[in-house]
Amino acid sequence: MNTLIKIAWRSLWRNRRRTILTASTVVFAMVLALFMRSMQFGSYNQMIQAGVNQVGDLQVHDTGYWANQSIDRAFFYNNELGDSLKSLPFVKSFLPKLETFSLASYGTQTKGVLVTGTDPILETKQTNLAGKIIKGKYLTSDDNGVLIGDKLAEFLKISIGDSLVLIGQGYQGITAYGIFPIKGIFHLPSLEMNSQLIYMSLQNTQEFVYPYREGLLTGISVFLKDPSQLEQAKQQIQTKLGKNYEVISWKTILSDMLQTIEVDNVSGQIMLMILYIIAAFGIFSTVLMMTMEKRKQYAVMVSIGMQRTKLIMVSIVETFIVAIIGVIVGLIIITPILIYLNMNPIPITGDMAQMYLEFNIEPVIPFSLQPGIFIYQTLIILGLSLLSALYPIIYLARFNVLNAFRH
Repeated sequence: MNTLIKIAWRSLWRNRRRTILTASTVVFAMVLALFMRSMQFGSYNQMIQAGVNQVGDLQVHDTGYWANQSIDRAFFYNNELGDSLKSLPFVKSFLPKLETFSLASYGTQTKGVLVTGTDPILETKQTNLAGKIIKGKYLTSDDNGVLIGDKLAEFLKISIGDSLVLIGQGYQGITAYGIFPIKGIFHLPSLEMNSQLIYMSLQNTQEFVYPYREGLLTGISVFLKDPSQLEQAKQQIQTKLGKNYEVISWKTILSDMLQTIEVDNVSGQIMLMILYIIAAFGIFSTVLMMTMEKRKQYAVMVSIGMQRTKLIMVSIVETFIVAIIGVIVGLIIITPILIYLNMNPIPITGDMAQMYLEFNIEPVIPFSLQPGIFIYQTLIILGLSLLSALYPIIYLARFNVLNAFRH
C-alpha cells in the first residue's frame, strides 16, 4: 500500500499547477461552505435563544391546558410544587404566569385583549420588558397599574394615568372586572402583541381573576442551566410533578419559528449544493485530464505485469490525496477566522440594529462552532472526491492496451 501511495504522490506532482488548482477548488468550497453554515447556525441559535428567553425552555400547565387554553384549566401554585421544581439540579429558575382574555374599555372604545400577569422583576430579567417602555414607568411587584402596547393605547385613545376598565371571564365562571390605571406604554416588535397585550403584576391579576384564593396560575416557565438537557429535564419534571400537570417543550410552543428556520436551512442547503456541484466538476475535470494523459503510462504498466486493480487503487489514492490537501488547507484557513468571529460577532448598526433590539436580540451576526458543521462539510467534500474517482475505475476496468498505445 505504501508503494501505491508513493506512486500516486509522485504522479500528482508531475503537473504541479493542475494539482494546486484542483486543491484550491476544494479549499474554496470548504472555506465558503463552513463560513455560510457557521453563520447560519449561529443565527438560528440566536433566534432560538431569544424565543426561549420569552417562553422558557419548558412550561408547566394543568393537564390539557395547551390544547384548550381556558382560564378554567388554571391551577393553584403551592409550596410543594415550587419545592419540586427547586429540588431539580438542572432548573436554573422559573417564572409563574397567569393569562386570561378580557374586554378592555376606555370611553367609547372597546377591544379584546390578553391579560398577562407576571412577576415584573423576573419578567424583565428574561425579556427586558422594562427596556420596551416608551412612556410612563415599569411595574413593581405590588403595583395595581397595567402596561399596555402602544397600538392598543392608540386605538383606545388612552394615555398614562388614565383608568382602563377590564371585563372578562374569571376562574370557574365568575365575572372578572376592575378599573386599573395606565402605568406605562410599551412597544414590542410584534404588531399583534402591541395591539392586544396587557401586562399586570401577578398578584394584581390573581385578584382580578379569582379574589377568593391566592396562587392561581395558568403556567410556569422553566429555564434550564443546560439547554442540551431539554428532553431529559422534560421527562424528569413530568415524572416529578405527576399526571395532574403537563410539561411542554419550547419546540412545541415555538413551532412556527422552527418551521421558519427549517425553510431557511433548506435554502442554505440548496446554495451549498450548487457550491458542491462546482467543486465536484473541478475535481472531476482534473481526474478526467489525469486519466487521459496517462493512458500510455497505464498501458505500459499493465504490459509489464501490473494488475489493473492496483492501477485503480493508485487513481483513487491520487484523487483522495488532492481532496485531503484541500480539506486540510481549507480548515487551517477558516477555523481561526470562525473562532475569532465566534468570540467577536460582527456588529449590526442602524435601523437593522434597532429591529434586533426590539426582538430582544443582540444586534450582532453570530457564528457557530458546532463540531457537526465541520464534520459534515469534510465528509461531503471527501465523498465528492471519491465519487469523481469512479471515472478512472470504469476506464481502467475497460480500457484496451493496444488502443492506448495508438493514441
